[in-house]
Amino acid sequence: MSTRENIIAGGIRSAITQLVKEGATIVEIGNGFGSEKLIKKYTVWSVIDDRNLIQANNSINYIHAPIIPLLDRITHWYNPAVLSESLPKEYDLIVIYGPRGTYGKIGLLANLELFRTDVPIIIDNTIREHEAGISRELAFKLNRPLYVFWNFSVIAPDLLTRVQVATIQREAIRALEKIDRAYSEKFFFNSSTIISPNRSEWHNRLPEFKGNRHELERISTSWSYRVGNLLSYPFRKMANLYSRIK
Repeated sequence: MSTRENIIAGGIRSAITQLVKEGATIVEIGNGFGSEKLIKKYTVWSVIDDRNLIQANNSINYIHAPIIPLLDRITHWYNPAVLSESLPKEYDLIVIYGPRGTYGKIGLLANLELFRTDVPIIIDNTIREHEAGISRELAFKLNRPLYVFWNFSVIAPDLLTRVQVATIQREAIRALEKIDRAYSEKFFFNSSTIISPNRSEWHNRLPEFKGNRHELERISTSWSYRVGNLLSYPFRKMANLYSRIK
């Protein structure tokens, strides 16, 4: 299994299981090498710019969207017209892998209207400065919390629980444990860690976080929380409606 597949099998796939339920619909932007695993539990739509990357698998809904120059003639990104016509109307999560590094992902910010913005978004390779900047600006534009893990980031519509964060972090560290020298040399001055990754630390802390669930339940069932939730309901509905119309 390659380093990229290890990452899918670890942090990102763990994030997906924490963010959506089995049977959910996922839109992949770019080839993430994870579709074959995801289709076992989810419906997957995969946006691909290179026909040669489309695999002979009828369980994956491929969208061939070639890379083209956008209006500024500088930015290159997936053909927006193809995405507008081909993306499903309803889906539960977006995972952003592409376009490849040579093109960059800045075109995403100029075409947000093509996507649902009320679903969780995972951005791969935020270990790189370009992807890290895209994830920060996207979280800012959507006014959503940004969770940064060592090699990917999550933009969530709602706050994640400590259990969810610890679970994702544990699996992200598992991928870090398996990182190979060639992969690390692409991003770091030194290809070896000073302190070895310790996934057991996060594994051991999970019971602690789970033990505090009763406190969260106490808050969520309090009258002040219920009244505040009721009063803010019309505004939340209007915000969701506006984001879809926009």
